[in-house]
Amino acid sequence: MSRIRLFAAQGISTIYHVGDFGLWPGATGEYFLKTLHRACVDRDLEMFIVLGNHEDYHRAAAMQLDEQGWLCLESYPRFHFAPRGHAWIDAHGARFAALGGAGSIDRNTRRIGVDWWPQEELTQFDCDRLVANVRSQQWARVDVMLTHDAPAGLQRFGMTARPAWFTPEIEDYCAIQRTRLRHAMDEVLPRWLAHGHWHDYFRDSWDGLSASGTDYHCEVLGLAADGMRGNAVIAEVCPGFGLGEITELLP
Repeated sequence: MSRIRLFAAQGISTIYHVGDFGLWPGATGEYFLKTLHRACVDRDLEMFIVLGNHEDYHRAAAMQLDEQGWLCLESYPRFHFAPRGHAWIDAHGARFAALGGAGSIDRNTRRIGVDWWPQEELTQFDCDRLVANVRSQQWARVDVMLTHDAPAGLQRFGMTARPAWFTPEIEDYCAIQRTRLRHAMDEVLPRWLAHGHWHDYFRDSWDGLSASGTDYHCEVLGLAADGMRGNAVIAEVCPGFGLGEITELLP
């Protein structure tokens, strides 16, 4: 919530969230939504959200699409949730794409429908839909791609010790999704990509090969988790370029 106050103090009106937003069942989840939404209303902020892996996907499935193609909750009109594979142009003309979801490495410690949902998985269908949506716009490249996970090949952070619940099966489950994400990235060619999931703040870059066999370059921004330094930044979105100067939002 402190980040909301800091954004407003900087004159920010639009917030993009890269997942593990806090869409959660029960009274605790509802209190979070009500409190955060009231803060956005009071400060005239709009939030555009890419869902992560720790989300209540039963509730997400009940959301309705608005006229701009965003999923929404009737009681919380300041929150706009990106469907898997969403593509849009912002008010300044920048081309955006969103591809949420990720594999939970701690899936074996969670309970289905209580604190883990199979719909977290980023599927090939989701990736194909993103590519189709971007191609339907006839864009040569996407300016900014928002994801929760880090595509395969980009910097990632592992564990110093391997818990017993992090089995080879779970490792493969997570790696396959990162590979799917990378293939989608190679199709839509983002100039910038911002993601979360790995609970650390860092800058990276990617010199890749597009699906058609041409070289492309992408700047990468990884954001830390809630309560950690580096979990929020301020950046200007620039059509045809991606992100301008990035300023870490300090507590």
